[in-house]
Amino acid sequence: MASLDPIPSLPETRAAEPTRVSAVEPHRTGPVAEAAAKLRAEQEAQRKNELIPANLMVRLDVDAERFVQTLTDATTDQTVLKYPSESQLALSRAVMAYLRALAEL
Repeated sequence: MASLDPIPSLPETRAAEPTRVSAVEPHRTGPVAEAAAKLRAEQEAQRKNELIPANLMVRLDVDAERFVQTLTDATTDQTVLKYPSESQLALSRAVMAYLRALAEL
């Protein structure tokens, strides 16, 4: 039968600290570095603007008796996402109309 002696612990290991490589050295402030920083900031702002929706609207479709969420784009005001879709709403409306007709009988 094996003895119940404690297992010796393993030596502690640590991962090396990651190093960062920068395309523009921080102490340079020439016109090229300033233009690159300005361009980078504009691109970052544009990227953030593309990812942030302008409007999330939630409404109740009375005929389908379901909530409808509509997400629109910040810059173009186009519908990005609509849930449930029109086909799902049409099915819900048909089912609810059928159930209302049964309830009236």
